[in-house]
Amino acid sequence: MIRILKNKLINYCNELTIPLQELSILVSFSGGVDSMVLVSLLLELREEYGFSVTLMHFNHNAHVKAEICEKFCRSFTINNNIEYFNRDLFINQKDNFESSSREKRYTELNIIADKIRSHLIFTAHHLDDQIETLYMKMLDNSDWISKIGIREKLGKIRRPLLTVRKKEIKQIAIDNKISWIEDPTNNNLSFRRNLVRKSLLPKAIKLNKKLESQLLGESQNSKVKLNLYLSEFNKKCDDLILQNSKQIITVDINTIKQMDIEKLKIFIYWCATNYFNIDVPIKSRNFWIELSNYLNNSQTGSIYILGPITFILNRGELLLILDYVQFLKEPKKTRLTQNKKWYNSIFTILNSDNSVLSIDKNQCSLTEDIINDGLYLRRWKNGDKILSSNSTQNILLSNLFINKKISRIGKLIQPVVVNKLDNIVWVPGLAHAKLPNESSLYKRKLLEWIPAL
Repeated sequence: MIRILKNKLINYCNELTIPLQELSILVSFSGGVDSMVLVSLLLELREEYGFSVTLMHFNHNAHVKAEICEKFCRSFTINNNIEYFNRDLFINQKDNFESSSREKRYTELNIIADKIRSHLIFTAHHLDDQIETLYMKMLDNSDWISKIGIREKLGKIRRPLLTVRKKEIKQIAIDNKISWIEDPTNNNLSFRRNLVRKSLLPKAIKLNKKLESQLLGESQNSKVKLNLYLSEFNKKCDDLILQNSKQIITVDINTIKQMDIEKLKIFIYWCATNYFNIDVPIKSRNFWIELSNYLNNSQTGSIYILGPITFILNRGELLLILDYVQFLKEPKKTRLTQNKKWYNSIFTILNSDNSVLSIDKNQCSLTEDIINDGLYLRRWKNGDKILSSNSTQNILLSNLFINKKISRIGKLIQPVVVNKLDNIVWVPGLAHAKLPNESSLYKRKLLEWIPAL
């Protein structure tokens, strides 16, 4: 099995384009036999290659051995000189324990992985876990996407033992005298997975000897179909994604309205992974049906929420906004410098001999003294006015937005360029200000706003 793990590590590093020696792994560590074997094998390989391993234990406070498990894990990390994190998880009794705890674990794992800059997150899921999951999806009559089952790769998460049987893992623990803690909740048949593992699945396999191979075959066929969709999205990304940044994606609404439920689901996951580098929570088919209805029937400005992503309809476009609450907060006024980013746009500063005012409102020609004195970017405020270079009259920015049909979200991401006295110099894409006579003694520079990254 160590050869399997070594090959997996090499493949993961090739994908990341880093040498194995530089790899940093955060492992979800319960102290059970699966995670103990995974960590023990990783430590053996660490001795040879020198990569980094960090462990994270979750105390669900769900059984009498919870504190014993935590102490066992902490003692193991101290004895083996491994960085260690521990989190207490408390699940609301009204929530589904299995799904809620899973969501909380992965949220915390991603937070810690980002904090310590781990390249990957490992879990010890194995082939028996996969078969159980596929059987439950069959019982639930789930869509073909769900019948892929547990993914080996999803965002930063990797499951290197997913092709290994449980009995092989346990045998390695016995042969190598690896200690572990048995979780007493594994025998609690009130948890659905335990009921499937202990009763329903063994009975079903007795009735159909080919059941496991059939489930795995259907999973493989679903993976092939999924990869075809992903390949299509990658080829057509320029048509599908109108604008994108680390916080906002703008999508052609008419294109995704034509997608069926499964294709829409894959598309949203693809967007979240490719552009936001996050995993979105697992949702039921009813959720995706509701999302489709929202896309087809809601009015401009309507909001729909999927975990960390907020959807907003905007005149033929769909905006996907990451961490919408944070997005609504007033950003700090920031100095306009070369290659300065502002939401999904960027500013450049070039040398120029020509004055460019109202010809192209994405550009603004200013003398060096004005720029050197300090230009700043901020969000618009109620009462903001600009002395228009065209009309030489003061115009309220709110009226300018109405005339140009700027949406509510558009107003929030619209940059306003001001001087150090907070006088508006330029509203990129919309208006130039009439400035006092500029001295010909100074060279000119051309500011350019590129609105779509």
